[in-house]
Amino acid sequence: MKDYHFQKDNQDFDQTVRLDTINEKVKELKQNDTDDELGDANAFLDAFESEKFDTPIEEQAEEEELGNTRQTVPVQRPLPPEETDEEEWEEYDEEGEEGYFGLSKKTVTLLAVVGVLACILGFSLVRCGFHPSKAPVALSGEASPMLVKEILDAEEFIVYDISAGEKKPLKLTETTKMIEEGGRSVSSGGIKVGDLFLAELDENGETVLSIDYSSPAIETEEVTGLETDTRRQTLSGEEETYEYDKATLFLYDAEEIDPADLEPCDVLLLKSYEDIVWSVEVQEYHGYILVENAKNIKNGELQLDEEEPVSLEEGMRIAAKEGRHTVTVTGSNIETREDSILVEAGGELEYDLSKAQEKVGVIIVNANVSNYKLYINGAAAESPAVLPLGEYDLVILKNGYTEWNQHVSLQQDSVTVNAELQRDIQYGTLTITADVDGAWVYINGEEYGVAPMQVNLPYGSYNVMVQKSGYADFRQTIQIQGSTATLHATME
Repeated sequence: MKDYHFQKDNQDFDQTVRLDTINEKVKELKQNDTDDELGDANAFLDAFESEKFDTPIEEQAEEEELGNTRQTVPVQRPLPPEETDEEEWEEYDEEGEEGYFGLSKKTVTLLAVVGVLACILGFSLVRCGFHPSKAPVALSGEASPMLVKEILDAEEFIVYDISAGEKKPLKLTETTKMIEEGGRSVSSGGIKVGDLFLAELDENGETVLSIDYSSPAIETEEVTGLETDTRRQTLSGEEETYEYDKATLFLYDAEEIDPADLEPCDVLLLKSYEDIVWSVEVQEYHGYILVENAKNIKNGELQLDEEEPVSLEEGMRIAAKEGRHTVTVTGSNIETREDSILVEAGGELEYDLSKAQEKVGVIIVNANVSNYKLYINGAAAESPAVLPLGEYDLVILKNGYTEWNQHVSLQQDSVTVNAELQRDIQYGTLTITADVDGAWVYINGEEYGVAPMQVNLPYGSYNVMVQKSGYADFRQTIQIQGSTATLHATME
């Protein structure tokens, strides 16, 4: 078999290739072209299983290093005699220290195998180039706690770097790994304002390699009954107090709110890192109940759902979480009232008690006269009078009788009042004269003075006597039924 040597133009090579062997393998590759453009690599490798590599790998490496230091001028191998057959030639070749371009046959074979494997590897890389891997990037390095402040688009957002204490933009890629609570991996996306997670960044600190929501360093808790102290930056409940930072986000319905707007009835989702709350999301927000027309209710109390009753006051403003509630109002002068109301988040509901049903009782008047006129708190009334519980002034009027009045407290089902009216005493002026001077006047036996005279007397009948020494007594009965009356005594 004939040997060949070749060398590319203007290039130096330190290897000699045995072309007859390579040509045979190339033909085999062409026969299997229907299977793959590069041929069956396994078939090619099988062709070299019969080759013996007696030289240890270490020696081969030394030979290759020596070959690299040699000059690139090919060394001519002495030709065997013409009668030398192929076996002798091969034997001579195997026993020779140098082959083509100063390399042994074994080294050439090894290089050929490496070349084929390189072709296969290149082909695989080309095919992978058309089908890029979407496998998540392996986690490495230290993750930092981040609070999402703003979403710019689907791939970029603004965060507050808690460790660095600063805001900065970050980007997502198709390979960003997302780990939800419970350690479940999901595709990137779904990030929203108020999210708190650990993020691993690239060496530039701009691209997110991984986002971990499941870290035990991040605590999530749903609570209610917290009061906000904006000066101390705390959220305090009956059992625990939470601290928050000036960079903490307070959100309701994806909108930022003032922490001072929170009420104890709000249901909050707190997200904390290292005992500091960084995100507060309101799950159930509050509205307000504005109480009106409660001033006439005595000893009133208002109860919201199952909470403790509070004293009822005019214009009171009660915070209540959004949704339907039961309001119960009691008072000493009203029937217990229960209403179902709907409170809207951020809204204000007017709760009007002007139509609250008052408790009533009965005032019964027993008088010693008939046909009288009854007035209760200045309004004409009749007995029995059905009235709301409370305080009342009663007045009874009748001609010929003096006015009767009394204050009555109605705090029970009925009150009975006994009215004793006195006759009204009316007066008239009685004028008494005599036809002599110095006459004395007696009325009903009582001395009144010297005539002429005037006397104011109640309506009625009176016995009048006029006396003067030397004259007979003058006697007469007179009725006083008007404003004036006169009597003239004639003395004999």
